[in-house]
Amino acid sequence: MHENRNRIYGDFDKMLNEFDRFFDSLAAGGRYLGSNHHTWTPPTDVYESGGKVVVRIEIAGMRQEDFDVSFDNGLLTVSGTRRDPADKVAYHRLEISYGDFLTQVHMPWPVDEDMIEAKYDKGFLFVTLPRQRIEQTRIPVTVIEGDDA
Repeated sequence: MHENRNRIYGDFDKMLNEFDRFFDSLAAGGRYLGSNHHTWTPPTDVYESGGKVVVRIEIAGMRQEDFDVSFDNGLLTVSGTRRDPADKVAYHRLEISYGDFLTQVHMPWPVDEDMIEAKYDKGFLFVTLPRQRIEQTRIPVTVIEGDDA
C-alpha cells in the first residue's frame, strides 16, 4: 500500500510539473509542444499599408535556409530554427530565444497569392501580402408591377 501511494504521488508530481512548464511557456510567449520540446514565437507586427498587409517578424541571426515561409488557405506560417552560436558557454543571462520557432498569422480577407513577397533585412523578415481585388457584380433588379408578387 505504501509503495502504491508513493507511486501515485510521484505521478501526480510529474503531472503538476508538466502543468507548471506549460503555463510558464505561455507566460514567456512560447508554445509548448511536449515534455522536452519548446517552440518559441518571435516578436511579430502586422500592419496594413497601401492595400497590402505587411507581417514583420524579428528573427535576427538567421540565414535563408534556417526558416520556411508558407501561405495556405489564408494562413501565413513562418517556422525555423535559430541556432545558438555559443552553445558551449555558461550563460549568466539568457534572454534571446534559440531553437525551433513558429509564428502564424491568419488573413481575414482574400490575398493575391501570386504577389506575396518575403524579404529578410537586418534581422527582420518582411512578408507582404497584397489584398486580392474582388470584382463586385452588379445584379439588375426587375420591378414587378401589380398585386401578383
